[in-house]
Amino acid sequence: MTRDEAFAYLGEEWEDTFEEQIFLLKQQLISVLPVNKLYQSKLKKWEKLEEAFRILGGTIEEQYFAEITIPVFLNNILNSFTLYQESRNDFKLKFLNTINLRDAKILLQAFNKLECVYAALWLDEVVDENVVVSNVPDPMEILSAIKSFENLGGKTFDDLKEMIKAVPETLKREQKRLTLYYTKYGKNE
Repeated sequence: MTRDEAFAYLGEEWEDTFEEQIFLLKQQLISVLPVNKLYQSKLKKWEKLEEAFRILGGTIEEQYFAEITIPVFLNNILNSFTLYQESRNDFKLKFLNTINLRDAKILLQAFNKLECVYAALWLDEVVDENVVVSNVPDPMEILSAIKSFENLGGKTFDDLKEMIKAVPETLKREQKRLTLYYTKYGKNE
């Protein structure tokens, strides 16, 4: 990319345009289902924006995330769900605060891995292809269903299989959704 192409790409207010476009990309990336293939087109646009910005004299601070630690989940549903939500929120905060492509890629890869590791906890023997994987339920609904299940004596992921008739419908749907997510996107991650 030449300087003229970079200027044409970002315009006269190139610094503001760069920040606005990166902000929009981050919003889009954080709202899609964590799947590496879904990230690719947005990351290519980010790469082009960053290249143009640097050519025009912009500097981008890098945070150098060596590796993002994925938590170890145990068999307890409530503890795993709580840890998962905390980890997601931590990821989102770090991601929204990064401005460079290198860090964004590391964080997105970690986010994808977090989703896969968490989804693996919920695996069911039957994969329901009719579930919409991207239809993520409200975390408060899941939390409420987990607490209802606990009141019936179910505390672990093993209990989901053993107490199938007592499992709230919300948890059954989430188990189906996460099983399909893992089957489609998580096996190779």
